[in-house]
Amino acid sequence: MMATSLISAAAMASIPLAASYDRLTLMQLWVAAFVVGSCHVVGMAASLSYIPHLLPPHRLLEADAKLASANTLADIGGPALAGALIGLIGAARAVAADAVSYLVTAWCTLRIRSPETAPSPRTARPSLRSEIRAGRGVLLGRRSVVGHFVS
Repeated sequence: MMATSLISAAAMASIPLAASYDRLTLMQLWVAAFVVGSCHVVGMAASLSYIPHLLPPHRLLEADAKLASANTLADIGGPALAGALIGLIGAARAVAADAVSYLVTAWCTLRIRSPETAPSPRTARPSLRSEIRAGRGVLLGRRSVVGHFVS
């Protein structure tokens, strides 16, 4: 999670840096958007899978609800806040502020003081054939799902 934040910070910081030297290109914006988007997907998956290691089971529902609320608030308010920030300080400084926000995220992630336990080793790995058979059994047991494919 920390690596995705640091990579995103570097990608975002490259934009105002290139703009200050009058070297900013559309290709750089595309690459930065791709890198930040990819890091967001990986970082979100990592953070969602790490929450159960941080909290006891009876607090997971509350944590998931708070995380979903925060993400929704960011999705709704983020573009408006970005527009206001661009109007106040300019686009390059707003992107630099975004880069700093990724550094703050990395610092906050570093401050998590919960050691992750190693996963227990798997005893016997099922064969691909048995996994396909089990999946087929689940699908055939649900007529509502299979009916859409058969009809």
